[in-house]
Amino acid sequence: LVGGKVGGQGKAPPIYSPREVMKLPVLLSGKPEYPRRAREDGITGVVMVMVVIGTDGSVEPGSPRIQRSVPGLDEAALESVASWRFSPALGHDGAPVRVKVVIPVKFALR
Repeated sequence: LVGGKVGGQGKAPPIYSPREVMKLPVLLSGKPEYPRRAREDGITGVVMVMVVIGTDGSVEPGSPRIQRSVPGLDEAALESVASWRFSPALGHDGAPVRVKVVIPVKFALR
């Protein structure tokens, strides 16, 4: 116990909702990896994944959660978004903040 806190760590900064920030995160890199089995079976759709994007623009580990499921594509959506990179959300003071957003992950056969 250091300074009344375990390990000397303060609590994590707050997580904002999209309507509480001045600028939303923007996807910089990442696209879904289509599962071979789903492609062969002709499964398409949009999986809605809720994530927390940190102040560095990365998806916080353990944060991705399925909001709207497409059986056969959920696992691929979760694995894909975990490695995506975003510009950080900006709070009203212009500083990067953590934000919880829902990302549509689209799987379409071309």
